[in-house]
Amino acid sequence: MKILIIGGGSIGGSIALRLCEKGYRVSVFDTCESVLLTLFYSGIETGPLDLLISGNEITVIATPMSAELELLESMEFNGPVMDVASVMRPFHEVASRRKMRFINGHPMAGNERSGSAGWDRRMFEGRLFFLSPCETARNADVSAALKIVNDLGAKPEFIEPAEHDEILSRISQGIFYLSRAAMKLGKNHEKYAGPGFASTTRLGRQNIEMALDMARFNGDNIAEALERTEEYLHKVKEAIRSKDTVRLAELMDLEEI
Repeated sequence: MKILIIGGGSIGGSIALRLCEKGYRVSVFDTCESVLLTLFYSGIETGPLDLLISGNEITVIATPMSAELELLESMEFNGPVMDVASVMRPFHEVASRRKMRFINGHPMAGNERSGSAGWDRRMFEGRLFFLSPCETARNADVSAALKIVNDLGAKPEFIEPAEHDEILSRISQGIFYLSRAAMKLGKNHEKYAGPGFASTTRLGRQNIEMALDMARFNGDNIAEALERTEEYLHKVKEAIRSKDTVRLAELMDLEEI
């Protein structure tokens, strides 16, 4: 399969290296020359986007979400397009309006490193990979997306965009801010911290621009998740302050939030 990946960052570069290893004809466009040079020496075609865009069986957009929106609004894609964004609904709506052969895709994988420092050919192995095709996507387009997911070693799961975005606000995007809160709470005391602090703050160390994009494109869901968390933490605080350990034990039951 001939595939173009727009964006050679942590996710895009990892996809490129893995699929090249699997025998795909992979080309990558990125604005960073050092990224392109490293990929070129790994056997991946690189070059200007206008030269790479034609002749591909599928295009994967792996850019920041703000850049993806610009691409979907302005570019003409002759074939199927798949993305890897952690928010689905806004891009699904644009692609549907433009009648694109578009498939939302979101791998539940990644790391806190950006660019080539985050490349990992095994990043997707055993990980969930959400998919949501637009109505204008053809059966063959969905089959191509499924082949990519399977060759990445991931596990595909189909989902509606609105449901996906609500779920992600609760299990990842809202948690980012709790992780940042832990970082602020422990600031200047990191030298005493153990593995618990490191694991709690890992998510909060991810790319800040990505977090801003998540707030821009999925802000309502994230705000609602944080509001529920705020209400819960207020109850916890009051139980601790009043030394009401019975109530505190009740609050630690998972049914409380």
